[in-house]
Amino acid sequence: MRIGILGSAFDPPHKGHIEVARRAKHALRLERLILVPTRVPPHKAAPSLPGALRFKMARIAAGKRRRWTVSDMELKRQGVSYTRDTIYELKKRYPGDEIFWIIGSDSLASMPWKWKGGYDILDLCTFVAVRRPGYSLNRVSKRILKKVVLLCGAKKDISSSTIRELF
Repeated sequence: MRIGILGSAFDPPHKGHIEVARRAKHALRLERLILVPTRVPPHKAAPSLPGALRFKMARIAAGKRRRWTVSDMELKRQGVSYTRDTIYELKKRYPGDEIFWIIGSDSLASMPWKWKGGYDILDLCTFVAVRRPGYSLNRVSKRILKKVVLLCGAKKDISSSTIRELF
């Protein structure tokens, strides 16, 4: 089975998250999509909303879309939520399945030198970067780009931080 994973703080979840997941699911013919709210992101401030509420909102955002689920695996884990640890856990849960880790192009620009596991994390599964307006990939090394599937993103950029600033 081809499984797409979209990890995020979902603080709050929004149409941008759903659009990224939808585009990846369609373009890569993913058979299942899992949204994974993070407990404590390693490269950002801690989420402003409690994990249980972000989990519930992610479930509402996923709605009744066929083969979309939300996992609380990172919320249950203590400490910082590292992508590498989540991928290892997913590989144990879904042995033999193909895992696609979906990120925005803004996250791609900071990986893997800032990510736990460094460049080796790119070999754990297929990384998929969805382009976000305003985030150039010019500074991303060819070593990284050759291991990542790039997808076109939405024309409008939406972020949870912008939504929080409005309220």
